[in-house]
Amino acid sequence: MIPRLRHLSGALLTRILLVEAITILVACVLLPLLAQSVMRSSVATIEKDMLRQQAQMLASAMRPAPDGTWRMALPATEQPIYASGYDGRAYAVLDAQGRTLAASRFAQPASWPADLRGATPHRFEIGPLVGLSLPIRQGEQHLWVVVTQDQTQPGAVVDDVVRKFLGTYWVVLVGLLALMPLVNGIILWGSLRGLRRAARNAAAIHPRTPGARIDESGLPAEARVLVHATNDLIERLSAALHQVEEFAGNVAHELRTPLATMQLQVATLGDAPQRAGLEGEIARMTHVLAQLRDLASMENAAKASLAPLDLGEVAIATVAEMTPRVLAEGRTIAVLGGEAAVMVTGNAGLLTMALTNLIENALLHTPGGTVIEVALAPSGSVSVADDGPGIAQADHGKLARRFWRADHRRSDGAGLGLSIVQRIVEVHRGRLETGASPLGGACFTLHLPPA
Repeated sequence: MIPRLRHLSGALLTRILLVEAITILVACVLLPLLAQSVMRSSVATIEKDMLRQQAQMLASAMRPAPDGTWRMALPATEQPIYASGYDGRAYAVLDAQGRTLAASRFAQPASWPADLRGATPHRFEIGPLVGLSLPIRQGEQHLWVVVTQDQTQPGAVVDDVVRKFLGTYWVVLVGLLALMPLVNGIILWGSLRGLRRAARNAAAIHPRTPGARIDESGLPAEARVLVHATNDLIERLSAALHQVEEFAGNVAHELRTPLATMQLQVATLGDAPQRAGLEGEIARMTHVLAQLRDLASMENAAKASLAPLDLGEVAIATVAEMTPRVLAEGRTIAVLGGEAAVMVTGNAGLLTMALTNLIENALLHTPGGTVIEVALAPSGSVSVADDGPGIAQADHGKLARRFWRADHRRSDGAGLGLSIVQRIVEVHRGRLETGASPLGGACFTLHLPPA
């Protein structure tokens, strides 16, 4: 379960980071372009305002000359700017016919557009040259003051600022966007840590720990809802199992007294022909009730304490107790490998119950004269084998199902024995193996954790 969750969380994390990587690539392309467009628009507005201020200053500095032209009475601070080409600024005054009435040293009216003489201020660009045409009125004369700025010259401070800003902006943007996957990855990994812990809690839920639940603390709100529902489901399943086992125990308890009464009444029949049949039916009913009682005790078995013990001693004691019944029913039984101690971690009472059910299973499903062997292995296992008819290969996976019988024609069992054995093995965190016996019949092996 945990590896699957790790694979899922890894895939989810990969998908999120992949989407972020694509988003970052798109942002690295689009955001600088958008910023450049906004900056260019802002720069154009600033340049237009600056050029308008320059044109208005020039218009206020215009003085008529005796020859009908115009001269510029520039402030002392502005004269060096237009006298030198260092700043890249120039101006010219045009009349309605497009003639140049006044111009600075580096002005080139011949290269300007022809449509500069409009009724409103007009901004224009020609290569690196940016300019503004401002219409003015001097007396009855319509004139246009044209101011230009060469963007390749040092005076074009705004354009330099734009280039430097975009360069710095791009570096900072890429750095911040590259940091996002790392930060988000750390956040997501921390969030998924709670899910991994929840997976470990779920994997730890076992028949030996019926009260264990998945810890909901520290989980994301979305996952907490699912985990809470899962805990509720486990609670309902535990309650249902408790009710079933309690019902089985009550049935076994309530029927025990009537069966004892029937047995006493049958004993008074003397040697009547029907006595043997009735005693057989009562014995089978008693066996089924014993299994129901054992099944009901499985709830407490989950809480049973496990400790180091000698599996050989348990096997020998169980076989010794079962031998009179085995011999009475025409079978033989023996213990193999009990000379040396076989130390395992387990509960003697539960293991005795498991071996008893396996031996009874052999008695129920083999004919008279069958040999039953209880064999111990140093690795911590015990097997019950016989030389009976054996088990069909197709039935091996169904044997531990509750109320399932391989031979449906038989009515002397309820199909609970191997289910009880399976439950006991789960409590011990062991394994029940079914297969063919070296003797030719069936073989059931309990693999238990060593001490």
